[in-house]
Amino acid sequence: MEKIKYLILGAGISGLAFAYNKRDDDYLLLEKDSRAGGLCQSFFAPGFVWDVAGHFYHFHNEKTKEFVKEMLKGSELCDVTKCAKVFYKGKYMDAPFQYNIHQLEHGEFMECLTDLYYAEGDNNAQSFKEFVRQKFGKGISDKFLIPYNEKLYSCDLDELERDSMGKFLPKLTFDMLMTFYRGGKGSTYNDYFIYPKNGTMELVNSYLKQLDSDRLHLGETVSAIDVENHRVTTDCGTYEYENLISTLPLRDFVRMSGCGDSTLFRSNKILILNLGFDLPSIDKEVNWIYFPGEEIFYRVGFYNNIAPRPKMSLYVEIGCRSDEKIDIPSMLERTLDDLKRVHITDDHKLEDYHPIVVEPAYVHISKEGKEETERVMAAMKSHKVHMVGRYARWEYSAIDDSIEQALALAEEI
Repeated sequence: MEKIKYLILGAGISGLAFAYNKRDDDYLLLEKDSRAGGLCQSFFAPGFVWDVAGHFYHFHNEKTKEFVKEMLKGSELCDVTKCAKVFYKGKYMDAPFQYNIHQLEHGEFMECLTDLYYAEGDNNAQSFKEFVRQKFGKGISDKFLIPYNEKLYSCDLDELERDSMGKFLPKLTFDMLMTFYRGGKGSTYNDYFIYPKNGTMELVNSYLKQLDSDRLHLGETVSAIDVENHRVTTDCGTYEYENLISTLPLRDFVRMSGCGDSTLFRSNKILILNLGFDLPSIDKEVNWIYFPGEEIFYRVGFYNNIAPRPKMSLYVEIGCRSDEKIDIPSMLERTLDDLKRVHITDDHKLEDYHPIVVEPAYVHISKEGKEETERVMAAMKSHKVHMVGRYARWEYSAIDDSIEQALALAEEI
């Protein structure tokens, strides 16, 4: 049995980035789907380009930014300054909600402002729900942060560990808000981003053009991982490796390798409805909108306002429990009703749509799950097993984080 120097599980954006950086070395990519890309795939209908929800590139690392821009050279890129809104009690306001509470009705504004002023801090918070209430006060938390994120995660936020969102939760103190009101900037991690006009699959295609197709096995499913003997079994055979790079969801890796308790890795799933309409969008500026209320969706994004096109092209995200049955026709019907009710559509007619179910979607980071993640990843290093990407590390992170992890690992080993 030939030993492969770098055996890569999963040809999503993380696995492809690592393979690209080892393209002149001995590597093999295994991917269960019939095409590469993972969640960074694009779908096309006449007049519309959709992804698996919004996969936009907001960079916090200059090296990663330059790498991606070089990979996308030749693609038409959209440089976007984010315009996001919140739909709250029948009206639109600017996002982030925390920085724009002055746009609320006066009584609610004063409630949020005074609650923020008297916020206790977060020293003894155990759950995510306790954390946001202590850090932002009851007003901001109960009006937006808790209801919105409970729709997104599809669970009670008391089930999540306090730092579940990490850097993706906008920072705010009373002093920061006062600085903002005096003309300072209230920044978030994704204020600016780039996006290929023809879909995020452009980056995947760029990788594939420069990789050996014989070293990418599509439609091959991993069934067992033997970390002691450095072997991976698939439905096509068994491979021996020197280094294993796993981009598989950590829950699945643990289940197939027997190296931990897979029941501790919980998550939700989401239904994404990519919708194409016959008319332009009413709002020509907004990139996406957050919905903390009774609407079926928690977020709606506008591809046509990011990569300009004449007709309205949306991605609609609906959070679901992991065990929930998804009835696409009825959820689409309710979505169309809610889009009209919140004034995103008027006389618009649906021309085409593409539904996608993502599972796992948002990982549920509990205290026990976090401890098990840290234990498994530390133990696997001694077996030359490396986890790369959002789901492989069972964390909340962005596409550029996955690329950055892959580039760093390729340099390290």
